[in-house]
Amino acid sequence: MDIANTLKREVYRNLRYRDEHVYSVRKDGLVEGTALCVVMDGRIKGAVKFAVGEKGNERVRDEMRKNVHAVTRGYMVNAVWRYDSMDAFELGWANDAAKDLKDREMDKREGYKWVEVTYNPYKYRTFVSIDTDPFRSTENVIEPIFTARKVIITDKVWAQVSADDSGN
Repeated sequence: MDIANTLKREVYRNLRYRDEHVYSVRKDGLVEGTALCVVMDGRIKGAVKFAVGEKGNERVRDEMRKNVHAVTRGYMVNAVWRYDSMDAFELGWANDAAKDLKDREMDKREGYKWVEVTYNPYKYRTFVSIDTDPFRSTENVIEPIFTARKVIITDKVWAQVSADDSGN
């Protein structure tokens, strides 16, 4: 059995949790669980991909109702899971673990940079990267993003992309 194929997942924001950043993790089309933090690595078998279904995007705009049509696709290497049965203490611990995992995984690598990634179907037709480099004299640069070397999904989504481009 190819271990890389057992790690392949799709991750999307679960809007049922209105006051939290919780993500559903799908394997082979079935939801495997919900997570507070997911780390995806594009070095395993190709880049992590940001995919938006065109028809789903149009339906959101037409009906003004959200639906699952945008996912991050790739090979999951780590996660902090969230369960509905967690009490406040366990949920607090899981949130701390998610922050710690993000901090550990957000490594610096020569030739790469981290950019924030977002998706708003009412504003964009693709995922976009927001480069907030404080040393640039212009405002933030917002560009479509389709792939990344590594992705960390937590309260924000972070993508590690080549410093030469923005993951296109």
